[in-house]
Amino acid sequence: MIGLVLLLTVSFCYAMFQGGFVSWFIFYSFLPFSVYASILLFYPLHDFTVERKVNKRECQAGESVEIALKFTRKSRLPLLFMVVEEELPQEMEDRGFQRKIIIFPGFKRTFSMSYTLENLQRGEHSFQSIRFWIGDFFGLVEKEAIYSSPLKITVFPRYHELAYSDLDRVFNQGAVVSTKKTQREHSVVSGVREYQPGDQLSWINWKATARTSEIMTKEFEVQKNRDAFIMLDEKPSDLFEESIVMAASIAHAMLKKGMEIGYVSMGSRLIIPAAAGNNQKRKILYRLVKEEPSVSNALNENVRKGILPANAAVIFIVSDLTLEKVDILSAFRPNQGLMVCVKKQADLTDQERLSSSTAVSRGIKVSFFEHGQLKSDRSEVMAK
Repeated sequence: MIGLVLLLTVSFCYAMFQGGFVSWFIFYSFLPFSVYASILLFYPLHDFTVERKVNKRECQAGESVEIALKFTRKSRLPLLFMVVEEELPQEMEDRGFQRKIIIFPGFKRTFSMSYTLENLQRGEHSFQSIRFWIGDFFGLVEKEAIYSSPLKITVFPRYHELAYSDLDRVFNQGAVVSTKKTQREHSVVSGVREYQPGDQLSWINWKATARTSEIMTKEFEVQKNRDAFIMLDEKPSDLFEESIVMAASIAHAMLKKGMEIGYVSMGSRLIIPAAAGNNQKRKILYRLVKEEPSVSNALNENVRKGILPANAAVIFIVSDLTLEKVDILSAFRPNQGLMVCVKKQADLTDQERLSSSTAVSRGIKVSFFEHGQLKSDRSEVMAK
């Protein structure tokens, strides 16, 4: 304000003392800009209403979300420009996301802008406020306002479809949840589905195959011999996100087959009881949204208190193999444990091979999922 008054006074004094066409032309040329700046100085920014819309509040990791901002004001005072900045969550700022956009409203009373957040990472992202400011032609006057507009976007972990043969092999090798293969035990047919590698020829439904011109196999009700719980190794690791994806994939596959599955958090005391259905899937995936690497381990307390059912089997998903983790699982569930390592078997160190052998000697089954294959639609399972 002081700079504006000073410039206007200087130009007026120059015109008065110098006289002539040029000096008065300079004064009158600057006068409209100074008047506009003066009006802008008292322009009420609380006159604005801001509305934020998002095309989806829930998505999977790696997907994109489009956010639209709509501004409405009562006055038609022309605005030369307006800079809008979305105050992003800290985790997005750390990844280099910047959402500062300049728009030119002019005489419009309603105007909008939109932007896209690409390749979102797993987690809950909370947006709190929108910051914007306006100014005059020469930058003499700038006004800023911050509007609170809370928004939460939940990004669930990605999961992949595990082939029936993969699921069957893991469960039979690990003795966690058995899918019996005899004709007597497969007498209950729940439906038909497309053929998948590993399906037996005796499972083919020839009538459905003739009707659809595609090979269709019978879908059986899964025989469950005990509750199973997924337990995630939350120690810091470069493969932590791959472990999250594997946990989500196994939970999705088991629940899709009608099995009952629960979840145990090592970093907290939270235990999701075993259940089936889409609601259980959402509970487990939502918990995986919140999981972060942690050096703490609340599992020992859970073991001492005997929170899990006595006959429960545990699928322990780890990013590497150590004797400590073998000891945890063997003390937790002797002969009822399965360790799923998200690492190539060829990349194991000598210490990890020793840990694997120790686990097998204690009745714990060890399976390896190559984390590089999690990016495809099908994951290979190599069970030892």
